[in-house]
Amino acid sequence: MNFADGHSIIGHIEGADIYACWSVQLKLERKMPRSTFVDPLSATSLLVIPCFNDIELASATGFTVSWNGAPYLITNWHVVTGRNSDTEECLDKKHAAIPNRLTVRFHAKGTLGKWTDVDLPLIDENQVKMWKEHPLGNTIDVVAISLSEEVASQVSLYPLDLALADVDMVAMPALPVSVIGYPFGICAGENWPIWKTGHIASDPDIDFETGRPAFLIDATTRSGMSGSPVVLRMDNYTKSDGSQIIAGGIATKFMGVYAGRVHEESEIGRVWRPFVLSEIILGKLIFNESTRRIPPSRVAPCPCGSQKKFKECCGVAL
Repeated sequence: MNFADGHSIIGHIEGADIYACWSVQLKLERKMPRSTFVDPLSATSLLVIPCFNDIELASATGFTVSWNGAPYLITNWHVVTGRNSDTEECLDKKHAAIPNRLTVRFHAKGTLGKWTDVDLPLIDENQVKMWKEHPLGNTIDVVAISLSEEVASQVSLYPLDLALADVDMVAMPALPVSVIGYPFGICAGENWPIWKTGHIASDPDIDFETGRPAFLIDATTRSGMSGSPVVLRMDNYTKSDGSQIIAGGIATKFMGVYAGRVHEESEIGRVWRPFVLSEIILGKLIFNESTRRIPPSRVAPCPCGSQKKFKECCGVAL
């Protein structure tokens, strides 16, 4: 189910085969020679509803990735905790409630175009949180939730291909990007996400804030889009070696995870870079050209704040 190859069968709807190219052609009814086109990336985003018991607190977005064959749901720290990641204040002003489960609208098993709700507990019977945070905690507003074999067997997963983060396209300010999610919980059709397109608002390789690997976009995003994947999609673009690709076919680059606006009266929002997903799942900071993190000496305190020496913590070879 690799969307990047342009040829994979990715699903089945009412007896008709669905093929992944950059558009997916669906035969909606055998008796009617009519086709509908759905972008494969539209299958990656999922409606997420944080709940406290039977109370729906808000709406948000998530998407799945596959890491060494294991599926994870990706969304924001503030979605699972119900707290502002900067101030840790409770986001629910009506009930002052903190979510204890997420209702996620997954694709129904074997049937693209139908959905099924699955409840994911956020706290286990020992009051232990069920999500993986970044080593720097809520400084990075992204989390990963491991999906059990039971959940994965009940639904069809269309994970976003993390290799799309490595597509050789130079991202620059003013280029258009799309946020694929659910503004105010609104869906297209039954449960398809909405594509909101804006522009890169800060140099993507420069941290918006020191130590927080996020850049800014200028887009009319709204509540409910937190946790959405952000993509750059173009047919004319520049590669890292300076060469120009003109009308070379549509290329898509995964830019990161959207996490909401920096101010409620602003259209400026944060996008966390893709490498934070690797750091979350591995549970350690990564020091390489992609992260631009500079490693300390091996006996220095680890930058993740564990109070261990670097050589005993994030400095351990992968």
